[in-house]
Amino acid sequence: MAGPPTFIELSREEQALELRSYLRSIGASLQEKGPENIEDDMQEIISKCDTCLKTDLSDIDIESFLCSIVSVIIGIGTVDVESKLVIDFSQKLLKYEDERFGNIILKTLWLLYGTVDPVLPARFQLYSDIVDVAKRCKQLLLVYKGINNLNKSLLSNNHTKKQKQSLFRQLHGALIENGHSELAAEVMIELLRNYTSDDGKQAKDDAKKCIASAIADPKTFLFEPLLYLTPVISLQNTPLHELLVIFVSGNLTNYLDFYKGHKDLIKSLGLDHQANVHKMKLLTVMSLAVDSSIISFETIQQQVQINAEQVEPFLLELFGTKLVRGRMDQAAKKVNISSSMNRTFSKHRWQVLRDSFFSWRSCLSVIEEGMKTVVSNSQTTI
Repeated sequence: MAGPPTFIELSREEQALELRSYLRSIGASLQEKGPENIEDDMQEIISKCDTCLKTDLSDIDIESFLCSIVSVIIGIGTVDVESKLVIDFSQKLLKYEDERFGNIILKTLWLLYGTVDPVLPARFQLYSDIVDVAKRCKQLLLVYKGINNLNKSLLSNNHTKKQKQSLFRQLHGALIENGHSELAAEVMIELLRNYTSDDGKQAKDDAKKCIASAIADPKTFLFEPLLYLTPVISLQNTPLHELLVIFVSGNLTNYLDFYKGHKDLIKSLGLDHQANVHKMKLLTVMSLAVDSSIISFETIQQQVQINAEQVEPFLLELFGTKLVRGRMDQAAKKVNISSSMNRTFSKHRWQVLRDSFFSWRSCLSVIEEGMKTVVSNSQTTI
């Protein structure tokens, strides 16, 4: 059996003929000579390209053959023709879900994505297909490098708000499924930023998903930025917004009181009550640590409703999150706080930060003047 085609200074027509010949050699039902039109010829070749995935070919041969198709598609015909071939090729490979070939298909489509003209309309749909393949292969981080990178490399003013929102929803679901909850939260926030007060029900539905996923994420502890998103603002005066405010600035008692009257809401959001309780315990002590440099074990016991034997393990877990830093004094039954992350940034907090900055700048000025004096005295001595 002949190996996959290798092109050395061949015309597109000659390359297509080689591809056709190779497909026939591995069992595809194609005529020896295809249509005279190269675009129609490639259309037919693409329709049978998955034949290589149904044989005993080596992974190297399969990848080589698929990449050969990519080399012919690039820049072929008009923009509309190239776009159609790109999408047809992508969709054909996307439909093949055998796990054995997932990485090969992903590499092929990623090569195609990186090679086509960045302004090609089909590139958007191609990336969406790539996300689906990467999700199946659990390789999303190979094709998603963060919101800023995505906005710069793919999204533009030529894409409608609806297209962007659809992609963000797809990415959010894929990242959640692959266990990248922090990145998923970033995508969801970007999705909500694309809404205005006129977007209605869909915006509220996405806002609910955003709040629920943030609460459920064991690594998310700062919720205040969500309050300023337009879709979240539209939920004011609802139990869901009240729940978010509790996670923004409330304590364990606030949550437990809320839960008594809204058990059905917690269940409908797919949230785990015990996980919520645990997170609220950590958040409660975060707030205490912001306001106090020393906290007694007894206070912690009372605030998070645990017994004396549970205090030290709880503090060790809290320190492990890096949200609060400190040192336990077992003999005195207290914890000395060295730093704590702020859950909210009130006007007072900004004022404290401003004062600290000006104090730091003043100290630098004093040091600078001192250094000038030292240098001056040194030069005078010499």
